[in-house]
Amino acid sequence: MSDRSFLEPGLDEPLIVIEEERHDARLKPMEWVRKRLFNSWHNSVITVLLTGLILYVGLRLFSFVFVTARWQVVRTNLTLFMVGRYPRSELWRVVAQVLVWSAALGLAWGAAVAGARHRARRAGAPFRDQPILSHARRYWGMLVLVVLVLVLTGTFGPLLVLVAALGLGSLLRWTGARVPGEHVGLAWAGVAILGVMGYQIVSGFYGNGWVWTGVPVSAVALNLLGRVEWSSPLRRRLVRWGAVVAVFAILYLVYTAVDHRGVGWDKWEGLRLNLLAAPIAIVLAFPLGLVLALARRSSFPVLRMLSTGYIELIRGVPLITLLLMGQLFIGFFLATTTPLSSITRAIAALTLFTAAYIAEIVRGGLQSVPGAQIEAGQSLGLSPFRVTRLIVLPQALRAVIPAMVGQFIALVKDTTLLSIIGVAEILQVRTIVHAQADFRGIGIAETLVFVAFVFWAITFTMSRESQRLERRLGVGER
Repeated sequence: MSDRSFLEPGLDEPLIVIEEERHDARLKPMEWVRKRLFNSWHNSVITVLLTGLILYVGLRLFSFVFVTARWQVVRTNLTLFMVGRYPRSELWRVVAQVLVWSAALGLAWGAAVAGARHRARRAGAPFRDQPILSHARRYWGMLVLVVLVLVLTGTFGPLLVLVAALGLGSLLRWTGARVPGEHVGLAWAGVAILGVMGYQIVSGFYGNGWVWTGVPVSAVALNLLGRVEWSSPLRRRLVRWGAVVAVFAILYLVYTAVDHRGVGWDKWEGLRLNLLAAPIAIVLAFPLGLVLALARRSSFPVLRMLSTGYIELIRGVPLITLLLMGQLFIGFFLATTTPLSSITRAIAALTLFTAAYIAEIVRGGLQSVPGAQIEAGQSLGLSPFRVTRLIVLPQALRAVIPAMVGQFIALVKDTTLLSIIGVAEILQVRTIVHAQADFRGIGIAETLVFVAFVFWAITFTMSRESQRLERRLGVGER
């Protein structure tokens, strides 16, 4: 510690500022060990004991993974773990979906880079794209999982799919990164179109699918028409609405004429189901939780009472109970001629459950925003809606990123509870694997370790992304 004094303007006596000396980050390895681990007798004892424990656990784990474990049970049933009992004759749909969604992710990555470059250029700030190696360090957990799956396959088919997906995603990433900043919205609409098309490749092009496709296509049409100079606002408005109606009408006719049936997601199983249910529930639960948090702090008593009752009721009920109630009661509340699938009801239960917790997390962030900032926004003449959107929510959401991502990680792991309602997600697939005559009572620990590692890789990657976002936004700093 060192003391430093200086004379503050307007003060007669100097202020004493105590500065903490920075630890030398350039210590040699042996000096670092001596200073950090063996700086006292009790720390030395703890270091020796923990080192012995870590070496023992590491050796036992190494012996299990590379010597005694019987991974044949995982290798033989790897397709079952990935897609469950999905019809094998329709696996080409899954491959096509992987390729299309890889293209969507690549285009989204490129659009994000193009948008950041455009904003930096407008602000007069330098922009530097991160190298590919830095992304590999961020996603090394998922990379290890991919390598493990490729090693267990023993065939070249999955490797070829991976190479094609990486190539397609890289090409779309390169293309999206070179989109002019004023046209980034078109790139994001393309991402939405690819996302919908990737889903419909498996589920089929029929029914109400034209609605989901029409939303991003209409966004593209409106974006293009918005760049045209019109002689009158009325004509501009009529043309825009006419374009939207035309897009939906054409897509309706196309979907009605094609009527190509696919494999509904009530037959999606395995890890693919976990990776589908968790993101959908996250996307749906976040806005619902945000609305609930704002309603709980509303000045309207009815809104406040309804949101408080919902949050306290849902948080007081176990998720398993909600999943069972969803299977039994949702059909009574929705008067539909076609019964909802078990997966749809399960995702609805996961969404309602997670939204209640997100609402409380966001409410804590809202309470952390100083009231003086709200008053400052009001003094500038901003409406309550704009004060909330421009001043309160950005600070509140920034403060609750760790808790929010923690809830999303819990939701990913909660998808294993779908086995309670008879849905064969990846953990339930273990039961199917060990019900086979060849693997009854064999490799139980191995399959459990494999499933645990899959979830660790996914949640660890989410945690690393959360930490990166916290560093960028300066969470915890003043």
